[in-house]
Amino acid sequence: MKTARFLGRIAFHLDFIGCFIEARDCDSDAVLLWQSLVAEDPDSHTPGLVSQLGSLGISLSSLNRHDKSLDATEESITLYQSLVEKNPASYTPNLAGHLSNLGGWLLNLNRHEESLGATEESITLYRSIVEKNPASYTPGLARQLGNLGADLSILNRDKESLGAMEESTTLY
Repeated sequence: MKTARFLGRIAFHLDFIGCFIEARDCDSDAVLLWQSLVAEDPDSHTPGLVSQLGSLGISLSSLNRHDKSLDATEESITLYQSLVEKNPASYTPNLAGHLSNLGGWLLNLNRHEESLGATEESITLYRSIVEKNPASYTPGLARQLGNLGADLSILNRDKESLGAMEESTTLY
């Protein structure tokens, strides 16, 4: 577990300084380690695997490997959904963030309708957590509403786009 966490931290820092290939390699190795840990004790190690899959998705996106990024992010979302069922308070914010990433990766692949769906699902989750903790999650909701406005604009749904952008601006 320590090695998997350590590789994840290294990957984060490598990505931050622009060493995207090295970050991807560390993320990939960390995912493999987390997967072996999950096989032994799913309850204890699934959260680590899910987080690392999200990091791998970001690393792959940085390398313009959007199809592979999409795979890692979709896997993380599936696992987060099972974690949210067990503990919504702890995992709903992370699921909302990963759905946001999914929307971005789909947009990069010109899958605009699917991107819109992921963004809307993320907004639904953000709205639910903003009700409980506005100070922490309102910025995430505002950001997602801005993404929604952009998605709608691409689809020539200008009136709806304007509404989402106005709501986003009001929240900021």
